[in-house]
Amino acid sequence: MDVAFPPGRHGWLCAVIWARDLTKSYATKTSGDVLAVDGIDLEVGPGESLGILGANGAGKSTTMRMIGETLQRTSGELTILGHDPQHGGPLIRAHLGVVPQQDTLDTDLTVRENIYVNGRYFRLSRAELQPRVDDLLNFAQLQDKRDAKVDSLSGGMKRRLTIARSLVNEPSLLLLDEPTTGLDPLNAPSTTPR
Repeated sequence: MDVAFPPGRHGWLCAVIWARDLTKSYATKTSGDVLAVDGIDLEVGPGESLGILGANGAGKSTTMRMIGETLQRTSGELTILGHDPQHGGPLIRAHLGVVPQQDTLDTDLTVRENIYVNGRYFRLSRAELQPRVDDLLNFAQLQDKRDAKVDSLSGGMKRRLTIARSLVNEPSLLLLDEPTTGLDPLNAPSTTPR
């Protein structure tokens, strides 16, 4: 993807996530405005990882939703992959992988079909998808469950499938919201995104 990125303070050619004074507030009927995210600054370069830690209700998921372009910010500046999410949403989403806090797997589909159909949303060709789906099933250690319905999987297997599905488009940016929830300690390291 050829995009013009804002310059990074560390000399990068681009910042994958760049935010200044990023704020999100919600209007409520009973207590006025509730400030969920209070003016945070972020700068994440290519190949870097960022972990956002905090107590429940601290605004972590709200921040992830603004970065993932599913929630508009109240104020501040934000660019993802060099684009403002309020104007470049489709371009950003085409290069984004998301592991949400709760699994959103299609229970009517098999394990393989969940990855395949997600790839088709990204307009990947059938020829492209066949080897990619097999590679992701191997990565998630779900080869033997490829034809199983999602409801027959354990919680940890569903989580590994969600992680594999998020990688189908070979994303430039991967957002993980509590990705190890439900994974057993023996399998968590093997599904750390590559």
